[in-house]
Amino acid sequence: MQKKLALVLALAILVGTLCTGCLFNIFQTARTIGAGNVAFTLGTGFFTIDVEDETSAYVTPQARLAVGLADGIDLGLQSGAMVAVPGGDPGWLGLVGDLKFSLFDEPESFALALGFGGGYSVEFVGTGWGVFGEIFLDSNLRVLPIFFAYQPGIPIGGDSFVLLHHFAGGLKLKLSEQTRLLVQGDVRGGLLSVGLALEIGF
Repeated sequence: MQKKLALVLALAILVGTLCTGCLFNIFQTARTIGAGNVAFTLGTGFFTIDVEDETSAYVTPQARLAVGLADGIDLGLQSGAMVAVPGGDPGWLGLVGDLKFSLFDEPESFALALGFGGGYSVEFVGTGWGVFGEIFLDSNLRVLPIFFAYQPGIPIGGDSFVLLHHFAGGLKLKLSEQTRLLVQGDVRGGLLSVGLALEIGF
C-alpha cells in the first residue's frame, strides 16, 4: 500500500509539472480501474488552425492520472501543454479533474460510464474556469475495440451562458493486462485533434 501511495504522489507531481493550448484530448474510456489501483496515461494530440490565410500546427503533450476510489469509481486528474510546430514556447492547457462512475462493463459486450468534472482550461474562454459532464461508451468485442466519449462543458463566470460540445472516438488496443494504446480523434468547436496515448496501470 505504501508503494502505491508513493507512486501516486510521484505521478501527481509529474502531472503537476506538466501544468507549465487549445484542446485537451479525452484520453479515457468507459473502463474503470478498480479499487486501490492507479493508471497513468501519457499522450499527445496534434491539430492545425488556419489564421489569416496561414496554417499553424500544434502538438499537445498531456498526462492523466487516475485513482480507483472504489470498484466502478475513478478519480482523474489531467494536464498538459500546447507547443507550436516546428517550434515555439509552450502554452499551458490547464488542469482539470473528474469523477467517473461505471454503470456496467460486460465482457464481450459493452461498457457505459458517466462522469462529471471541472477545473481551469484554456477551452473555457473568458475566465478559464468551467465544469463538464461525461458519457463514455465502449465496445468490449474483440473484433471491434472502439470507444466513444462526449463531454458537454459550461464556462463559469462568463457574460453569457455557453454550452461547449467535445466528442471523441477511436480504438482502444489492449497491449497487456495493465497496458492499453488509445488511438483517437477529438472534435470540439469545429477543431479536430488526432491523439495517441499509452495507458499503464499499477
